[in-house]
Amino acid sequence: MDTFKEKFLEIKEELKALNPNNESIVDGVIAPIFFVVLANFVELNTAIYSTAILLTSLLVLRLFQKQNIKFVIYGFIGSLIALAIARRQGSSSGFFLIGIIRDGAIGIVGILSILLGRPFTIYSSKAFRNWPKEWYFHKKIKPAYTKVAMIWSIYLLLKAGLQIYFYENPEILVLIKLATSNQTTIVLLVISYIYGQNQLKKLKGPSVEEFNNNSPEPWEGQLKGF
Repeated sequence: MDTFKEKFLEIKEELKALNPNNESIVDGVIAPIFFVVLANFVELNTAIYSTAILLTSLLVLRLFQKQNIKFVIYGFIGSLIALAIARRQGSSSGFFLIGIIRDGAIGIVGILSILLGRPFTIYSSKAFRNWPKEWYFHKKIKPAYTKVAMIWSIYLLLKAGLQIYFYENPEILVLIKLATSNQTTIVLLVISYIYGQNQLKKLKGPSVEEFNNNSPEPWEGQLKGF
């Protein structure tokens, strides 16, 4: 029980360090639902302008609340671009096009990074933790990051594929959006963290500190972080 509690607190701290923004999560879900539902009852342009007004109102609200709105602004700009694409295409499905392209592109890049022997998860982890690059490419470390990169790549490609298949049905697209929202991403992050740590344990490679100190085997291994 103590081990489980320690692991829970460890993961909680990891997620806190990532600084997930609850406001951007909520705002990111409200906009597509509002847009798709409204588009079923009014003209497309009316739904587009109404959603833009909603997004602007939410942004102003976050400003008045003096909250960290960096991710809210990113979402605001992304949603405006999505609305512009929907208007250009003359279809509410266009709202989801930028997300489909993003997911598919990242998934393809992920697969290519694995085939090239340089899994993208190594670089995302290094950017966050600033651990030595050489440690990530150790023969008893790299396979763990390769497997996690495969999980994310498959997830993103499946998500993009589903959206392409149902592209002509915006109601299903918004359901996919909800089912794969930021909350789902957080769950996948937790799964990746636990799975990655278990893989490091099985590989019996050195911890970052042991690697930096050139410590001989047997190694204790990286017990925290991934």
